[in-house]
Amino acid sequence: MSQSNCRGRKLLKQLPARIRIHSPDPLSRLDEAIAALKVVDSTCTPPTYMIGDLQWIGAAMGFRPNSRGYLRHMATKAVNSGGDILECGSGLSTLLLAVTAGRLGHQVHTFEHDRHCYQRLLTLIDRYQLSNVSVHHAPIRSYGSFDWYDIPTSCGSDCFQLVICDGPARHLTDSGRYGLFPVMRQQLDPKCRVIMDDSNRSLERHVIKRWRKEQRIEVHSFGRFLQFAEIICV
Repeated sequence: MSQSNCRGRKLLKQLPARIRIHSPDPLSRLDEAIAALKVVDSTCTPPTYMIGDLQWIGAAMGFRPNSRGYLRHMATKAVNSGGDILECGSGLSTLLLAVTAGRLGHQVHTFEHDRHCYQRLLTLIDRYQLSNVSVHHAPIRSYGSFDWYDIPTSCGSDCFQLVICDGPARHLTDSGRYGLFPVMRQQLDPKCRVIMDDSNRSLERHVIKRWRKEQRIEVHSFGRFLQFAEIICV
């Protein structure tokens, strides 16, 4: 067997079983994935194969990809969160958060700068009747020394215990995700946890360095290439 065929077989084995056996359109597959997530025990993190399904479906639907480890870590923290969740940057991760946090009665507030992505996600939220998630259209604006989301007045929670920091994207602003603490600090729980994706990139490392100087935080890195971090306010 050729080396290329061996690589192809290895890649096929890594696909979630339900996807590689028969692959209907991605939206139908998403219907199945959300239905499966909804029946997982409220105190448990969804199993790895469900996270894998959602990851591949997201790629097929054109959503920004996240690693399986990041999504599972995020879901685990959502299950164990004691309060509301803020998400910076939307995607299929928003649906995962909504399902896992919703079973515990927590609200999810998501900021999305792109109008098309915002409308698309609203359609999916309505499709799956996820009443505990609010997606806010939040364009990027200047705060003087940095750019960040223009915070909507409808963002009602004043004590976020968990933040999923996956935006703004680096092509939108030279200051990256720095604005989270300067803008939102008064609405974050004193012991808030922040899950930041892409924390091994130079811009995100610079952001974390600035936060260390200005905030009382601990930083723990995860993933094979330390590609995401958990930042704990102390």
